[in-house]
Amino acid sequence: MNRIERTQEQSRGRGYLRCLSKAMDRTHQLLREDEAAPDYEKIHSVKSILYATIEQAGMESERLISAQELLRELLTLVTLQADPFRSERYEVLKILEELRMHHSSR
Repeated sequence: MNRIERTQEQSRGRGYLRCLSKAMDRTHQLLREDEAAPDYEKIHSVKSILYATIEQAGMESERLISAQELLRELLTLVTLQADPFRSERYEVLKILEELRMHHSSR
């Protein structure tokens, strides 16, 4: 993975963490307020950031599960490299490229 891809990857990860932090902070602020009448605008704002964070967490989870599946397949194919038949080498390279593309598209 080149430097640009790594930077994009780090940025996406930080985006999810920023979203999570913002959701926790806003929720905490909302619950600390002791107002007689609820502020529906603030409640709506917190609900929106919570929905966005839930979506971000789902996408992050799917990406990690997909990467985990590819890594398991790689492990199997690398284990097979001890076999005198190396026809799996192409498959390993193909999965590595898929992982790179998957990782950089995040």
